[in-house]
Amino acid sequence: QIFQSVLIGETWSTPELMGSDINTDSWETHITVAADGSSLYFVSNRDGGFGGRDILRCLKMPNGEWSKALSIGPAINTPYEEDSPFLSPDGGTLYFASTGHNSMGGFDIFYSTLGEDGEWSSPVNMGYPLNTVDDDVFFVPTADGRRAYYSSRKEEGHGLKDIYVIEL
Repeated sequence: QIFQSVLIGETWSTPELMGSDINTDSWETHITVAADGSSLYFVSNRDGGFGGRDILRCLKMPNGEWSKALSIGPAINTPYEEDSPFLSPDGGTLYFASTGHNSMGGFDIFYSTLGEDGEWSSPVNMGYPLNTVDDDVFFVPTADGRRAYYSSRKEEGHGLKDIYVIEL
């Protein structure tokens, strides 16, 4: 389930379930919200998708509520698994992990750009050395675009998954 907590001054509010149909009896996880609050993207394995876990989107309606969740479509979602979406601050680039789209093995990190037509471009694999034959997920660039953080399992790591920083 996906919850929301709001920072009020220096205190976080009590977490509450996200509205609309974001939460179902399926597995919903890993959310990213647009910097301007106009949309959100999250992962779900609910029925009716393309297979495995898919990325869905909700838009903020004029009344302040979230719209019903809709798949972001076959340009991003595959019959395999999609995970860990992150929307760039300008809303024009979606970073995500997938076991589809000709991954190198396990989850690879991809990006897609939003076209003027409102459709996401064909995903681009971010390649080696960022992606490996193991799971590489949760790519999050810093707001200044100079660095990014991600999680990976590497031989030189300290545990199952470690957090790495790269210079962009």
